[in-house]
Amino acid sequence: MRPSLFLLVLLLGIPACSPAIAPRTGDTTPAGKFGWSVHGTLWNFGTGHFERGAGDDESVSTGGADIYPETETFPWFMSAGFSVYEVGLRYGVNRWFELGASLGFQRLGGETRFALLDEDDRDPVSLAFGVGGYYTAVANGPWGRAGFDLSIRLGSVAPLLNLYVSHGAAYHTAYLDLPGDDDCPEEAPWQPCGELLGVFSNETRLSGALGVAFAVGKEGEKQGALTFGLVPHVVLHSYGQERGLGGSTAEDLRHDAGLHIVIGGQGPGW
Repeated sequence: MRPSLFLLVLLLGIPACSPAIAPRTGDTTPAGKFGWSVHGTLWNFGTGHFERGAGDDESVSTGGADIYPETETFPWFMSAGFSVYEVGLRYGVNRWFELGASLGFQRLGGETRFALLDEDDRDPVSLAFGVGGYYTAVANGPWGRAGFDLSIRLGSVAPLLNLYVSHGAAYHTAYLDLPGDDDCPEEAPWQPCGELLGVFSNETRLSGALGVAFAVGKEGEKQGALTFGLVPHVVLHSYGQERGLGGSTAEDLRHDAGLHIVIGGQGPGW
């Protein structure tokens, strides 16, 4: 890995893999109003394994440098520069339907959400169904997700749960430790030992977010909210592995699961 590329990764805090979702309430944007959201990743962890022909798999931490491997290209720039945060804009078409667009977490695209239950109508909880299509820069391909957002208001606090299935192009990296010390760079002692391998694939992922929202603003009005959540995911299926970085070894890398801590805000809240 080129030193300049590694320093960029270090400074930008590239995540092990971008979260498929961020914590949000089940409330949709009121009719004729605009809404917004901002989210950022505080911490992340990814795990996977190297597959070997004899069945002797090796567990490994994924996310050595999850950015598009061809430097000085649009996917490389976007996957590096828009990796750990996301901004979104939404519009309420009517009381049950909203349109939205977002940029960040290494992708850009649009989403529709449908309000199934609404506490403003005296339902016990707020529940929305969302479906969206995106371009993911980290793998330079299409990506989509669909799922549910659930929350319940307890005064100025709203526990929330999000559950989504996503599918699309993916790219993951990991360091494969080789025998000897030749793979430990003396000029960058903070860099892990090993050869950096990167693999493109198509991935189906189940993601959840368990968190809480805190209302801000004046009582009795449509407020903004601060959100915090744990966002774990597990890979249900992946296929079409293609080596994108490294090539001196025969091991195939597969990403298995991960966890993100995500904070943010949304407006209006409830």
